[in-house]
Formats: sequence, structure tokens, C-alpha cells
Amino acid sequence: MGHLTPKDSYSNISDISLDYLILDVGIKGLIFDFDGTLLRNKTVSVDTLNFLKEAKKRGLKLSILSNNPYVSKTILKTISIPTTKKFACKPLKKPFLDMAKTMKLLPDQIAVIGNNRISDIWGANRANMYSIYIQNLNSHRFKKRVEDRLKDLGIKKIK
Repeated sequence: MGHLTPKDSYSNISDISLDYLILDVGIKGLIFDFDGTLLRNKTVSVDTLNFLKEAKKRGLKLSILSNNPYVSKTILKTISIPTTKKFACKPLKKPFLDMAKTMKLLPDQIAVIGNNRISDIWGANRANMYSIYIQNLNSHRFKKRVEDRLKDLGIKKIK
């Protein structure tokens, strides 16, 4: 498997099967990226909040690992994830392994959920953690990539 290839890929956090992660993969903790993963369009969706609530209810340990030094304290209170590392220097392996120690889990017991193949997925894979990629299909960058690819194929417009 390539370093930038996730083990799983979803459109939304709420699409992830907790049963699969817990029962089949043996996951006991989740590390989330913040911007673009938990927080989309400056808000946390109701579906994401419900997913976090269910994950906690199922006994999973939750934490946030973000390269952003300005993670909103108000939003952190809303999602109530106590373990947070800001300005983490992802994709270095060390912040992922440090978070595993803080969570008192082995790296292979943790799934990392993020929207960036380099900082989140590569970092998770380097740390021997289960990587889950969240593809933001509404992002400007994704739409631009699709438009450029269509132009390359000679397609100017889709009705």
C-alpha cells in the first residue's frame, strides 16, 4: 500500500461504520484532524456530532491532532474532545505516536480520520495507524480538479 493511500475512504465522518472499526479492525481510539474533517464550512455538522457521541458511548477514546495553532475553544467545548494537540507538525510520525501514548493505546489500535493525504494519511500510515480519508466533494479544490480533468477530455460543460 502506498504511503498516501488510506485504508478506507468516505465522503463524511458519519458514513464510517463503528461496528467495523471496533469489531473487525480492533480500533479502540480515534484521532481526528480538525479543519476540513471535523470542522467543515466553519461548523460541525449534526451528523458528525452524533457520530462522536456514539463513538464515546461505544467506549472509543477520541482526540484531535491539528496543524492549525488556532483551534476554536468554543467548538472544542461543543464536541467535547478533551485531548487536543495543536500545531502538531503532521505528517511527522512523532505527533501521532505521542498522541497514542497520551491515549494509552498502541498505534495499531488507533484510526486516524482526516481530509489531507499528506498530513493525515501519510502521517497515520507512517505511525502504523489505521488511516481513513474524508473526501470533501464540495471543496473548491476538488471541483477545480474535476473541471480541469473534464477540460482535458474536451468536455466544456455538463448539463
